[in-house]
Amino acid sequence: MTRRKLPISTSSTVLPFALAPVASAVTSFAVVTANDMIPGLPCQPLAVALAAKMGWSALPILIAGQSTAGILAFTISRKAGDGEKVKEAMDKLSPEMREKFTEFRSLGGDDKTGVKTLLALIALRLTPFFPFSAGNYLLGGGTSVGTIPFSLATVLGCVGSNVLSVGVGVGMFS
Repeated sequence: MTRRKLPISTSSTVLPFALAPVASAVTSFAVVTANDMIPGLPCQPLAVALAAKMGWSALPILIAGQSTAGILAFTISRKAGDGEKVKEAMDKLSPEMREKFTEFRSLGGDDKTGVKTLLALIALRLTPFFPFSAGNYLLGGGTSVGTIPFSLATVLGCVGSNVLSVGVGVGMFS
């Protein structure tokens, strides 16, 4: 009785070992981005868990994933906010509510240099009481804040919050 050797997997069927870290980073980026697109779903537990697994190398993945999610949600909401459904909802509001909403939508429109708006957005990004993902949609569809200040504030805010989350995940504070 002769034994047949089992065929060894080739690189076309199994991810080469050298690409495993790249695949891990890309998958982690996709999970972080998807997680942060869902309003109300906290991102800190995922950030801490990813840092516990990957160490400080999780930091750029988290910053990129959260920033991408923020900018996507902002853009989607901005496009949807110009639609007919928003106009219909506005018509149903009381005059006082319509005035308040119009006032809210003008946020960022009167800042000529953009510095006050940028600083306010960075502070908002670092405030733990303002939900990240819901804020992306709210700022996109509900205000006149520009895409560039929003994007810059989002990236800077993500750096600050994720340094803290990754620090917790790697055990820096224990």
